[in-house]
Amino acid sequence: MSLEEIREQNKRLVAETALEVFTRQGAGNTTVADISRACGLTERSIYRYYKTKVDLIQAAVYLYYDKMTREADRRSREMFRPGMTGLEQIHQMLRFYSHMYLEYPDQIRFCADAEVILSRAGRERDDVNWPPEQFERSNSPLVRAIRQGLADGSVSPKVDVKNLYYNAYDSILGVMQKMSWSRLQVSREEAGTRM
Repeated sequence: MSLEEIREQNKRLVAETALEVFTRQGAGNTTVADISRACGLTERSIYRYYKTKVDLIQAAVYLYYDKMTREADRRSREMFRPGMTGLEQIHQMLRFYSHMYLEYPDQIRFCADAEVILSRAGRERDDVNWPPEQFERSNSPLVRAIRQGLADGSVSPKVDVKNLYYNAYDSILGVMQKMSWSRLQVSREEAGTRM
C-alpha cells in the first residue's frame, strides 16, 4: 500500500470514528482526544489530516450525507416499481426522507448541531457537498422522480420543480431538526405522525 493510500485510509478512519463519537456524545462535548482514543491514532496524526475540529465536524457531516445519499439511492431501487408515475415516486421518496428521523435520530441531531457549529465558524456553505445539491446538477432519487413526473405528465409542467425540490427537502429537514433539538422526548409514534 502506498503512503497516499495509507493517508486516505487513515483520513477515512478518522472521519468515520468522528461521526460515531460525535453522534454518541454530541459535537460540542467531544474533543479531538476522544476521537484519537476511539480510532487508535494520535491527536497529532488527526491534526495532520484535519487542521481543526471544525474541519473534522465538516468531514463527519459530509460522510453522513454521503451515506444517506447512497441509502436513498438503494432504497429508491427497492421502492420504485416499473410503471410507477413520477408523482408516485416523489411520494415514496418523501416518505423515505421523512422516516430518516425515526431510523437515525442521533445522526440527525449531530447534523443539526454541526450545522450550527459550522455556521458560527462561517463555514456553512463553503463546499458543494452541503445539501441539498443544486437541482440542475442533482441525480438524486427525488430529482429523478420529479423529472419522471414531468415526462409522464403526473407532475404539471406549470409546477416550479426547483421549489418543489428545495421546499420538500427544507421542510422535512426542518421538522427533523426541530424534533432533534426539542427538550421534550418525542415518541417514535408521535415523530412518525409529525413527519
